[in-house]
Amino acid sequence: MSSTELHLSTRRQALDATARGVLAMVVGMGFQVSNDTVIKLASTHVPINEIMALRGPLSIVLALGVVLALGLRRRLGFVAHPLVVLRSALEAVCCLIYMTALSGLGLAEFTSIIQATPLLITGLAVALGWQSVGWRRWTAIAVGFAGVLLVAKPSAAGINGYAALALLAAFIMAVRDLVTRRIPHEAPSMVVTLGATLTVTVLGFGLGAADPSAWVTPTALEAGYIAFAAILVVACNMTIVLAFRLGDMGVVGPFRYSVILASLILGYAVWGDRPDALALAGAALIVASGLYALRREKPRRIASPPDVAPL
Repeated sequence: MSSTELHLSTRRQALDATARGVLAMVVGMGFQVSNDTVIKLASTHVPINEIMALRGPLSIVLALGVVLALGLRRRLGFVAHPLVVLRSALEAVCCLIYMTALSGLGLAEFTSIIQATPLLITGLAVALGWQSVGWRRWTAIAVGFAGVLLVAKPSAAGINGYAALALLAAFIMAVRDLVTRRIPHEAPSMVVTLGATLTVTVLGFGLGAADPSAWVTPTALEAGYIAFAAILVVACNMTIVLAFRLGDMGVVGPFRYSVILASLILGYAVWGDRPDALALAGAALIVASGLYALRREKPRRIASPPDVAPL
């Protein structure tokens, strides 16, 4: 094979891998918004902490099964690594706030606010001195948060409480993701995910034990929603990890915003939600600023553990 043919073959393989990465990201976002949908449906009757607790055992079994199937038994000890423990604690708190906000907002509005997370990551990294940005990036961040305000629609009486919780969840997710990037690369992503799954489950049962009278008996349909959510959340984490490992982040990353389109479709199909013009304009600003931030990112982030959706 000539050098030209070898170069073309290598380039074709890279393009094929990136195409698979894009597909994995779009599928992962589909899993994420589907998980949010069934959680929102279940939360109309079942308390959030109870959903966390009941979903947990099946999620743990599935995540552990993936870890063992990948031959990572000897790396299970990373679950107790201090940074993994810290990340797991942040994940558990975030999960509680995330689900609470989800229960009180329209699916598309909630999803749009959560997409401010990459902008918050940049702002926090700058505040910690881990990164420096110019005026263009600061402008993109300001535009993104203007979009959040258009979605949240604060009034003289203040911001919607559930919208404030969604923004708080996005902030905690940003802190979690910065911690994730400090975890040693030797810690497999699925082991990190397993640690978070364990912690989320413990928090769910702990809150339930604190107020057992608040627990309810789920209907068969609600139990089905919760079981389905356990499968979806593990599938979401696996496909997002796969997406970033397969393809170039600069190409794959922007497709995370496909979740907004999916949330618009599912929100209308399930609840008949129709976001108003301001909310749609806000979502567009969030996406535009996020895409600009991704474009300015350096390839150095590819080697970092990929960010995953809240458990």
